[in-house]
Amino acid sequence: METNKLVPELDGLIYKFTELLTGEATDENIEMVKIWCMYSHMLKVMPPLVKHWTSIEEHQDAKRKVREIFEQIQRQNEENKKQIRAHQATLNQSK
Repeated sequence: METNKLVPELDGLIYKFTELLTGEATDENIEMVKIWCMYSHMLKVMPPLVKHWTSIEEHQDAKRKVREIFEQIQRQNEENKKQIRAHQATLNQSK
């Protein structure tokens, strides 16, 4: 597959993933989800690298920002799940 075609297709996939994960695929949410995905993957496949990076003093601000992104995505995901459950309950009651 050509890379010039791959990027737009991945952008579409990331857009939909962000929408399903957070409830809204804004530019800011998309960027946060990209960071979340990348960092989560690196943490899973190379934990010593991430541990080393987070231990360096000059990366402490970035480490805090990544943590904030994780927490924000988690909050958005929980809120989105609540809205989906409420909508499903409404649909089930109308049957």
